[in-house]
Amino acid sequence: MRPLSDLPAAETIRGVCFDIDDTFTRDGRVVGAAFTALERWQASGRRAVAVTGRPAGWCDHFARMWPIDAVVGENGAFWFAFDSQTRKILRADFQSANDRNQTKSTFNQVVAAVLARFPAARLASDQAYRASDLAIDFAEDCGPLSLSDAQDIAQIMRGFGMTAKISSIHVNGWFGRFDKSSTTQSLFESHFGISPVTLKDSFLYVGDSPNDSPMFSFFPLSVGVANVRRYGDVMTDLPKFVSRGESASGFIEVLDHVLGSQAA
Repeated sequence: MRPLSDLPAAETIRGVCFDIDDTFTRDGRVVGAAFTALERWQASGRRAVAVTGRPAGWCDHFARMWPIDAVVGENGAFWFAFDSQTRKILRADFQSANDRNQTKSTFNQVVAAVLARFPAARLASDQAYRASDLAIDFAEDCGPLSLSDAQDIAQIMRGFGMTAKISSIHVNGWFGRFDKSSTTQSLFESHFGISPVTLKDSFLYVGDSPNDSPMFSFFPLSVGVANVRRYGDVMTDLPKFVSRGESASGFIEVLDHVLGSQAA
């Protein structure tokens, strides 16, 4: 990973996609300075899209209330965008309602299997607001359990036929072939009319953890906030650049670097 200072602060960068937990936030909270940096970014005329493992119920709020153009949620299960003209949420799901209903009974079996082996883990507190995936908390409101434990939890999920990814706080599992990258590409092509080639060439991704690997692989202009280093041994793809600061401080650093004099 090269230092952020090597990233060209070019006007050709048309937008940013970014993870939320421990990338945009710090210690589980939204930092005012990061939110202000995001407002400055939007004011510059560039797009901003949040790409998160957080649930549908939260993503409805993000899409409506935050200075962003859209949000990809539950690791790619859907995207939401708020239409300010019609005052409606536009939504695309990548798992049918029937499939979602059928898989919820399996979720109960997965949770039982995980908690039998890791009683210190728990069902994520935001599970009630999820549409498509199962989130096991290993480091948000419990533990934290070790990264090795999180990997074992992911393996239990895979034993049930699920796709499983590890974030900085949860292990997320779902049925389907979508991920953060595939749904982000679909969002940009179908909603913004931006092809995957243009997306790769002119957008930036900022993240911090293993579930960001598909995005780090897709985007040549990918940046990890400094806490990404703790996951280097378990990530399939690393970001091309890394900030000096961790979490929200690193996020602000990235946006200010690209905006240059506009960041003031």
